[in-house]
Amino acid sequence: MSKYAKSTGKNTGKAARFLAGYSLSIAPILTLALMLSAVPEVKAQVVRDASRLAIELPAESTDEKKKLDKGEVVVGLKDVGSTKFVTGKIIIDQSPDKVWPIMVNPFEFRGRISPRVKNVEVMTDQSHLSVLRMTMDTAPLPLLPQLSYTVESRYEQNEKGGRIEFRRIAGTLKDFRGFWEMSPAHGGTKTQLTYSMFLDPGFFVPQWIVREGVKSELPRTLVALRKRIKAVYEDQQRPESHTILAANLNASHHNLH
Repeated sequence: MSKYAKSTGKNTGKAARFLAGYSLSIAPILTLALMLSAVPEVKAQVVRDASRLAIELPAESTDEKKKLDKGEVVVGLKDVGSTKFVTGKIIIDQSPDKVWPIMVNPFEFRGRISPRVKNVEVMTDQSHLSVLRMTMDTAPLPLLPQLSYTVESRYEQNEKGGRIEFRRIAGTLKDFRGFWEMSPAHGGTKTQLTYSMFLDPGFFVPQWIVREGVKSELPRTLVALRKRIKAVYEDQQRPESHTILAANLNASHHNLH
C-alpha cells in the first residue's frame, strides 16, 4: 500500500471517530427532524430499523456482564437487514433518573463530553422531539471544513428506563442514525446504557473503515459521559443550565411515533 493510501485511510478513520462523538447525546446530538413529509417511506424505515435493532440485540453473555461490571465498554456489531450497526454498552454508577438529564442534554456534550462539538442550534424543542443543527470541528484533519448537519431525535421514558432514536435529516453527513437506550441495573441503583449507530459520511470510504473508526470512538464517548455524570452527582459539579425540554424527567413519558 502506498504512503498516500495509508495516510488517506488514517485520516478517514479519524474522521469517522469524531463523527461518532456526539451521536450523542445521539441522542440529541444526532437526531434531527427532517421535513420528511416528502419522503415518508424513508422516515418509516428509519424508525422501524432502529426499533428492530433494539429488539434483536442479544442478551449479554456471562463474559460481557463481567466486563460491564468491571467498568469496561462492550462494543460489537449488529446486522439490521444489509446494514451493520456498531453497538456499545456501559454501566453507569447512577440510577436512570440521574443519567437521563445529562445524556439527553446536547449542551452537556458541547465542549465537554464531545470536545469537537462546537455549536448546537435548537430548531425544534418539544418534550418528545428535538431537531438540532450541530457543528463539529474537524481540525487538524486536512481538507475537511467544519461539519454541519441536522439531526432529529425522538424521546421516550418509561418505568424500565428510556430510549432515544435519532437520524440525520440534512447537512454534511449522508446518513447517521441509531438509538440510545438505558435500563436499570443492579436493582435500579445503576444504569446500563446502550448506544447503537450507523454512519455513512457521504464520500467514498469503505464501510469497514468507518465502522472501525466508530468502534474506536464509541467507548470514548460512553466513558466521557460516565465521567461527566460522576462529576455532577459525586463531585458536585454544576450541570449545564442550558438544556432542552426532553431532558426534563417525566417530560417524555410516551410512545415513540
